[in-house]
Amino acid sequence: PLQQRCSSLTSSHSATMSETMMRHLLGSDKKLVHDPGPKGESGEGDACLVMVFLVITAAIGILIYEKFFRPASEDKSEADMIEEQKAKAAEEGVENASDGMTDEEKRDAIRQAKWLTPSNDDPRIKAALTISVFFCIWVFLLSLSLMGTGFKLLGGKDSAKMFDVADNPISALLIGVLATVLVQSSSTTTSIIVSMVGADELSVNIAIFMIMGANIGTSVTNTIVAMGHFANADDLRRGFAAATVHDMFNMLNVLVMLPLNWIYPFLQKMTYEMAKDQEPCEGEKCNKTEFLKPYISPYSKGVASYDKKVAQYVSENWCAGQCGTGYSTDAMKLISAEVCTSSTDCSNVHSNYKDNWMSSGYLAKKRAPAYIVATASGPAEFHYSQPDACTSSTKFFDDETAFTSTVAGSLTAGTCYEVCGSKVKTGLCNKRLLKGGLVLEDWDMTDDGAGTFLTIVALIGLCSCLFCIVYMLQIIMKGAAARVLQKVVGFNGYLNIAIGCFITIMVQSSSITTSTLTPLAAVGLVNLEDMLPLTLGANIGTTLTGIMAATVVTSNPVHAWQVALCHLFFNIFGILVWYPVPLMRKVPLDGARFLGRMTTNPKWGKIFPLVYTFVCFFIIPGIAYGITAAASA
Repeated sequence: PLQQRCSSLTSSHSATMSETMMRHLLGSDKKLVHDPGPKGESGEGDACLVMVFLVITAAIGILIYEKFFRPASEDKSEADMIEEQKAKAAEEGVENASDGMTDEEKRDAIRQAKWLTPSNDDPRIKAALTISVFFCIWVFLLSLSLMGTGFKLLGGKDSAKMFDVADNPISALLIGVLATVLVQSSSTTTSIIVSMVGADELSVNIAIFMIMGANIGTSVTNTIVAMGHFANADDLRRGFAAATVHDMFNMLNVLVMLPLNWIYPFLQKMTYEMAKDQEPCEGEKCNKTEFLKPYISPYSKGVASYDKKVAQYVSENWCAGQCGTGYSTDAMKLISAEVCTSSTDCSNVHSNYKDNWMSSGYLAKKRAPAYIVATASGPAEFHYSQPDACTSSTKFFDDETAFTSTVAGSLTAGTCYEVCGSKVKTGLCNKRLLKGGLVLEDWDMTDDGAGTFLTIVALIGLCSCLFCIVYMLQIIMKGAAARVLQKVVGFNGYLNIAIGCFITIMVQSSSITTSTLTPLAAVGLVNLEDMLPLTLGANIGTTLTGIMAATVVTSNPVHAWQVALCHLFFNIFGILVWYPVPLMRKVPLDGARFLGRMTTNPKWGKIFPLVYTFVCFFIIPGIAYGITAAASA
């Protein structure tokens, strides 16, 4: 016992010592508590913007140095290296390795050869630049998070409204694409879809096609990132091909899976059998597990904090009102009998009424009114606020615990009955999306103003990070380091899938994974054949977000798990179709190469990525949404 007590004291003392040391290293004697708000002592919001602008300043400094102060480079041009290679092969009487290659393939081979050429740079400079690269990657992740928040502030409510009008697979697919593009996160879209399905606001069948659309929409981020290489035609070609290989796989996967699942809903039926025994989470089980996000989120939220509940209120149609009392099924049946036209029709209750307001012949829970006013004939009037005529009211339920009612079925015409009363929350959809951070507390920006500011700063920050990372990697990664990286990613495609999956699970965003890899592909360090499996792994890794959202659903968990598992198996089946067989694998690779070559057109190559992005991710889904919304109206 004494030994156990000593061991306990030692471990407790060690924990206290390590915590004290950490606090001193961070420059504070106070207990280390992460404070994501602008009022805290840690100032994450200020630090985040300082780091972003520091990288932007560094990028500008490098550009000025390269333009005006750097000595003339003695490096050989790619054309000179190709000619030298030909002459050497002719002199030795051997076949030139580049014979039979296209000009683009020759330039790509020379680019890779440059990476493998040993560097004479000072190791101390390389060490300092390595630290700087990790810093830029960190700021890159912060910028992606800020851009996501900016897009959500600009389009959060509009994207949430889209889920109401999807009534067929095609409209659901394109609405999934557009909603994901507007919030710049398939994780956000997937979480909203899973929560809506769990709340009976969306059918599993329609949700599956929305998930397919979200899979396509998430690839817009790395397509935007690829545009940062517009200054170099070959880098742009390689980067855009690496970014769009994600698009190609997702679009080809939808091309196969959508009609199959439309003809016969095999994903829905298969996942039901897997999820039919799931129970709703309770208490501590309702906490989601997260990895890198808890470290990034306090900084981005310190700048601007987005209230995702508002978007959820819009998507689940709580704009009219929401009752704060959890009535029983029997209580809702009593209320419905008084206000509904029939057991199958409650459309008379409110102008905002949607089909999802009813469940199994009665109004769904939390759809209860604040007051009802009995009429001489027909159903009682349904009100979410106290009518002016109601100077006094009678309680509809005698017992607020057992929900018994002696007046139900025999209401007096003209009498006002209080049901949920003051517990009804109204104006939920009118709340601001911006709920905290520097831009609200210190700068008092509007939602649109903050969204515009964050989007612009984040885009400039992303481009600056990419520029700095590529510039420094060209010094660091030459020689042995480049060989190691190429051996790791070139060892086996299936290992790459596992690497891409692991990275995405850790950062909880396929956009972050693919956007970080895109510049490496653009400068020729990672080739397109290795980029594809890394992207496929990222697609599988991002499904974890939906699965984690399903684990914290408090009602109807079976349907929520179905949608999350459909997302997983949609990607797994797609990989089985398009990757193992070389002939099938060639299809997305050739499609991406074609799109990459389109950027080399001398007339309109530079603007092609922009046109492609707007047409595929905004215009086509936007037109489809407009037609669907008009038809629904």
